[in-house]
Parts: sequence; structure tokens; C-alpha cells
Amino acid sequence: MRILVTRPYPHCARTAARLRDMGHEVIEAPALDIVRRAPDEIDLGGVDALAITSSQAIGALVGHRQLPELARLAVYTVGARTAAAARELGFTSVLSADGDARDLSRLIEACHGSGDILYFGARDRSGDLEKHLAAAGIGCRLIEVYQADPVASWPHEVNEALVKGEIDILLAYSTRSAEVCANLLRGLAPAMLPRMVALSAKAGAPLTALGPVEWAETPDEEALFLRALNRC
Repeated sequence: MRILVTRPYPHCARTAARLRDMGHEVIEAPALDIVRRAPDEIDLGGVDALAITSSQAIGALVGHRQLPELARLAVYTVGARTAAAARELGFTSVLSADGDARDLSRLIEACHGSGDILYFGARDRSGDLEKHLAAAGIGCRLIEVYQADPVASWPHEVNEALVKGEIDILLAYSTRSAEVCANLLRGLAPAMLPRMVALSAKAGAPLTALGPVEWAETPDEEALFLRALNRC
């Protein structure tokens, strides 16, 4: 099978490597470019814990001069992958909601202390974590530590493979990535469209204007692979 992986680097390369190990041909075609923008100075006064909704936010903290201070704080993450990335970077008190932003808010409501939550997020984000925490009376400070910029186009070889109908499956990992993919695929003959498989119904929603979209039963890569590869 020839599979188009559209998630940003460095995750794109990791996913591609897994699929190649399974014997599939993979084209790496990120729909978003990640730009790290963590501030040099982070005010930790009154902060009780951190909230992180993406491993890209963890990546934005690599090499930060305040990392030793940050690593001493409790961390609440939206999912297991982000929790693992936090532990790899040196955080020791890490709890995962294993869900979405609402689940993360519930976890924080159940476990947090009296201080504020410092939320490391993206410039363009979804999930309304700040809104959920505010409704629960929990102080939340947002710091945008990265931005995800849409690519203007895919490389020529990607477009050529699409026009020739040589891509079997497109994997979409987020709503924003799917939005960009939908724009880049617009104008492609329906017969040339690959199977479109998303991490969740929400993530795949922008692609439904083009054709049928499938999604994983649970929002994790194992379930995504199971859905995408079950016809191989």
C-alpha cells in the first residue's frame, strides 16, 4: 500500500518509519510546518501545574533555560503520547487524561492544587481548555509556545502521485491538517482521491466535503492504523 502521511515533523517521520517497517510504501507530506515560539522568560509565580495538549508543545520546551524548574511541576496532558514525550524530557509527575480537552479539564479539576494552571499551547488551537477551566473556577494562563503554519503546496512528486491515482490512503491526524489537505486536494478528480482515514471524526470533518472519510474507533495511532490497514 502507498500511504500519504500528513502530520507535521518530527512525528511524520516517526509514523512513516512505523509504516515502512510494516512493509508499506510511505510518502511524507506534512500539511503543517511547526514553528517554535516559546518565550525566553516564563513567569512561574503562583503556578501549581502545567497543562499540555500536544507533544509539539513539549518539543518547544527542549533546551529552554527554565526546563529544570518546569520539570519539577506536575504536568497534565491530553493523551498518552504527550505524556510519554513529557517524561522523556524529564518531567516526573505526569498524568494523562487519555481523551480530549474536556477530559483534560476534568482531570485537572479532580487533581489540581490551589495555584494556577500554566497551559502551553499553540497559536491556533481548538478544544477550549481555558474556557472549561474558567467555568470550574480554576485559573489558567496560556502561553503560546508554537504555531502550526499551513503549507502552500505539496512537493511536485506528491501531486503527481495523486493525479495518477497512485496514493492508496491519506492519513489525517488533526482538524487543521485535514483543512489544509482538503484545500490541497480540491480539484482532484474524485476517482483519483485516496481513501481518507482520520484520527477521529472531528479530525476528519474538513475532508468530508471531498468524499467519504473513515476514522479510528479511538483517537490514537494504533486504532488509526487498524482502521486504515484493515483492507490490506
